[in-house]
Amino acid sequence: MGERMFTETESKQRLYRIVDFSRAVQVFERRELYFTSPGAWDDPYENRILHAKSGNLFSQCWCTSGMSDAMWRIYSHNGLGVRLSTSAGKLMASVRDAARLNGYKCRGRKVDYLTQRDLNRKAKVIAAELRERFEIGRAVDMLYMKRDAFNHELEWRATLYCPSDSKDGPTGIAVPVDPHKLIDRVLLDPRAPEELVSALKFYFEKKLKFKGEVTRSVLYRSPRPLLVED
Repeated sequence: MGERMFTETESKQRLYRIVDFSRAVQVFERRELYFTSPGAWDDPYENRILHAKSGNLFSQCWCTSGMSDAMWRIYSHNGLGVRLSTSAGKLMASVRDAARLNGYKCRGRKVDYLTQRDLNRKAKVIAAELRERFEIGRAVDMLYMKRDAFNHELEWRATLYCPSDSKDGPTGIAVPVDPHKLIDRVLLDPRAPEELVSALKFYFEKKLKFKGEVTRSVLYRSPRPLLVED
C-alpha cells in the first residue's frame, strides 16, 4: 500500500485517542488494538468507493491535537473518557510487527480535509483509475481524504489491508501490541469529579501496573482572575 519509513519528525508526531474507560482497559488487559472496518463508521463518505476488497480494509483513528474541547465532548461520556497518548513512530512500529506476522499491508499518516466538491471530484478520478487497473494502495488513498466538516478531528489514521478469499470480511480485527511500550500517558476527562479521577488513577496504576503519568486534563481549570479596580 505504499507504506514508507517515517522521517524523524513524522515519527515523533504525537497522537491522541479518546476512548471509554472500558475500552482503555481492554487495550491493557487484552494487549491489543482494535481496527474497525470503515464500513461500520457513521460518515457515508468513508465508503464513497466500493470495491471487491472493501471488506479487507481496517483502520484506527487518532488525533494530532492534544487539547480539544470538541473531542472530549464527542468521545467522552459521563466523565469516563480516557485519552491515550503515543507517537506515530511507536504506533506504526507495533502495527508493522502485526502486519509482518499475518501477511498484512499497512499505512499510517494524516488525513487531508477537502470540500465536498473536491472530495467528490477526487473520488471519481480514483474510481476511474481503479476500474482501469485495480491497486489496493490507490484504493486506500481514498481513506485519507475527508470532508472539511470533520476537520476538527485533525485525524491521523492507521490502516491495515488484510488479504482474504472471503468477499465480505469481518467488521474489525484485533492487533496484538505491548500497551506499556505503546502508551506513554493517560489523561482523564477534564469534567470528571475528583472521586472518579482518584478511582480511575488507582485502577491504572495499581491494577494495570501502568508506569506512565495518569492525570486529569486541565482544559477546564479556572485561571487566576485578573482583577480590575475602578
